[in-house]
Amino acid sequence: MRVDELVSRLGLQVKAMSKAGGAREIGGGFVGDVLSHVMANARPQDAWVTVQTHENVVAVAVLLDVACVVVCQRELPPETCQRAQSEGVTLLWTEQGAFEVAGKLYALLSSEHKGFREL
Repeated sequence: MRVDELVSRLGLQVKAMSKAGGAREIGGGFVGDVLSHVMANARPQDAWVTVQTHENVVAVAVLLDVACVVVCQRELPPETCQRAQSEGVTLLWTEQGAFEVAGKLYALLSSEHKGFREL
């Protein structure tokens, strides 16, 4: 699934996106708010779901090369959105909770990938 498809299917708001950001393929998902834990466990091409809004989220997203960051329920400071735009990080927002977004993301990815790991 591409990032632009995720935006459409989940009704997410785009806060920052490069020209190529919408076409990025999502290879998996990761939910986490402790940045050190995210750095140790998230993978490139993941859709990262979080409630963190600090600018450091952008730095972690760049380091890991995630497909996008989905911030749930908390307003994003303008500085974070500006940094994401300047760094080419796709930053998305929703009023939905992280649990709900993670469940929907899992369902979408597992329906597309027959070999997707089941619980």
